[in-house]
Amino acid sequence: MGNITHIQSTQGEYWRPQTVGAANCADDLVLSQSEKQTMLGFGGCFNELGWDALGRVSEEERKQFLDELFLPENCNFNYGRVPIGANDFSLEWYSCDETRDDFELKDFNIERDKTYTIPFIKEAIARQGEDFFVFGSPWSPPTWMKTKPVYNFGTLRMEEKILQTYARYFVRFIEEYRKEGVHVGQVHVQNEPMADQKFPSCKWTGKDMRDFIKGYLGPALRESGLDTELWLGTINGPFMDMMFGANTPFGEFYDQFINTILSDPQARSYLAGVGLQWGGKHVLEHVEASYPEMRVMQTESECGDGQNSWTHMEYIAGLMWQYFRHGAERYTYWNMALLEGGVSSWGWAQNSLCTVNPETGALKLQPEFYLMKHYSHFVQPGAKYIPVTGHLGANCSAFRNPDGSLVIVAASNMDEPREFTVRGAGEPFSVKIAPHSISTIFVEE
Repeated sequence: MGNITHIQSTQGEYWRPQTVGAANCADDLVLSQSEKQTMLGFGGCFNELGWDALGRVSEEERKQFLDELFLPENCNFNYGRVPIGANDFSLEWYSCDETRDDFELKDFNIERDKTYTIPFIKEAIARQGEDFFVFGSPWSPPTWMKTKPVYNFGTLRMEEKILQTYARYFVRFIEEYRKEGVHVGQVHVQNEPMADQKFPSCKWTGKDMRDFIKGYLGPALRESGLDTELWLGTINGPFMDMMFGANTPFGEFYDQFINTILSDPQARSYLAGVGLQWGGKHVLEHVEASYPEMRVMQTESECGDGQNSWTHMEYIAGLMWQYFRHGAERYTYWNMALLEGGVSSWGWAQNSLCTVNPETGALKLQPEFYLMKHYSHFVQPGAKYIPVTGHLGANCSAFRNPDGSLVIVAASNMDEPREFTVRGAGEPFSVKIAPHSISTIFVEE
């Protein structure tokens, strides 16, 4: 048995080393000898409001935060997400081409991105190297391509000329980012295609998205010669809460949307995987059972209410366990930085990895920063997910790194401490975890 490191975080007491002991506990955590998906990394979203917030921080403190996020020896975020046009954490509405009926995309541009998202991304590239990539998704097409010419209502006009132009719109975005030295490694067809929000949005049916993928977007990407993957994402249904006033059965939603697309061999041939967020968590098992060949990633962590509470961090820890258990190869945080309060341009307060005081510029790391670090600092790209069993199995994820080291991330929402013996990792050893804590146990070869 090699060296064993135990790092634990509790509310207000983050990243504290702990001791491990001999195997003297009746409760076991047993690591399987089998392996599942290959883990490819962790990341967050490059939003305009995030870059604006970091612009209020001193140069030294901003550098420290960016080092924490992107340097391999720290959080090691090795990819990120970027909106194609405006999203709910942009400063205002925009698209890459608002010239009406510009079917030749003569006025297509990413000038706004050169001020906000691309400088943010280049800070990551400077720390991660040229392998760093982003995945992009639109929240809304240009308004003139929609059934109603507004950013937060309606659907894409399913007309030949519009569909052809919109497919080329994706290709142009990838090409223009490449000119700026940014690799767009994936595009997802639509952010949250089931939701008509008050911020930029566009609704889709499964049939319309299937037809757009197989008839237009898939062929356009393939013919472009670009290496960008096309993903069925970012899927946000079914909704199972009163917030959206809907309660769609899992099976019905799966068949009407995801299965309608993936069961079509031609559409499926263009897709590298399925990107899920929010209500998409409810159909993880459906995708895993029916299309085990499809890769899965989590595309946007649920955002909370701007309070950045420890309780919400515990909820996100449970989400991470669920996604990894059902095959997710990546986990994507949402806002990496926001001003205190986290209010979007459209009025919704959300959590972030750090918050910035708008008056003093002071930057504060929040609980979900440490949660992400408990995974991303230790789990190397190329690690294999290892199933676990035992009385702690519902709160624990394990990974085997390419160098042979073992990572166990254990969360507890209980009011009492827990102790367990780890078996299946060489000589057994025991670990004690505090009430309401997140722990990482790192076993070197």
